[in-house]
Amino acid sequence: MTFFSRISSIFDRPLQLGTVLLYYRIESVIGMGSYGFTYRVTDLNTGEEKVLKQLRKSKQKLASGRKSFQNEQAILQEIKHSCIPQLFHSFVWNDEPFFVMTYIQGKTFEQLIFEEQHVYTEERAFSIIYDILRIVSHFHKQGIIHRDLRIPNILTEGGRIYIVDFGLACRMGEKDTREETFFGEKQYMREVHYRSDFYALGHFLLFLLYSGYTPVSKKERPWYEELPLSHDGRSIIMRMLSITTPYENAEELMDHIETMEKERSICFKDF
Repeated sequence: MTFFSRISSIFDRPLQLGTVLLYYRIESVIGMGSYGFTYRVTDLNTGEEKVLKQLRKSKQKLASGRKSFQNEQAILQEIKHSCIPQLFHSFVWNDEPFFVMTYIQGKTFEQLIFEEQHVYTEERAFSIIYDILRIVSHFHKQGIIHRDLRIPNILTEGGRIYIVDFGLACRMGEKDTREETFFGEKQYMREVHYRSDFYALGHFLLFLLYSGYTPVSKKERPWYEELPLSHDGRSIIMRMLSITTPYENAEELMDHIETMEKERSICFKDF
């Protein structure tokens, strides 16, 4: 750990449980990202659970940190979708910036697979991706790219899909200096382009598909050899991962999934 990291760790500690900021009481810490802390809080005026986000002290001194924090609020205010957290308001407490948003109580698909032993068939996995893309398409049309569509940021509750944490989100055409610090897989995910969201969802899709995979040999093979996928399913994932020509927009990808499902249905009927 560098000297700067040691100093940062002293100042970058989450607030204690039970702390009251304005009329929000901290109940638990639900996230500790590179730029901030996220808490589940109780609104003492209404009794409702909400989410409070705090910018790390070490990031408050950086222009990139302040910009990221402000940018996330602006994007949440602009999107306005029932499956995305709603921004309520922002405030300064003890000279530190905070903002409050909707608390979405859902489960990650990691919890469903490893704790509840859910197994996802190809048909079900693509159906879930299609539902996610309906939300993604909404903010893509507004020129917004999430850039962090990983397992912890996609929740499900009551049969609905929710997308959270827009801390790395950018607008199409916007220059993000953080992009230069990412390498390998993360470089594809953090690219300021719609295809970066499709790349992340391609890996999310593989995660779902592997829920029902049982290795038949000790030799590790690539996913397209291990998983029993249909021709169209394999083709779609190849394009999502930019192995072949990537999709340029969500509608093109959704149309491809719809076509695959229609053909699948016809095959079943013929059989």
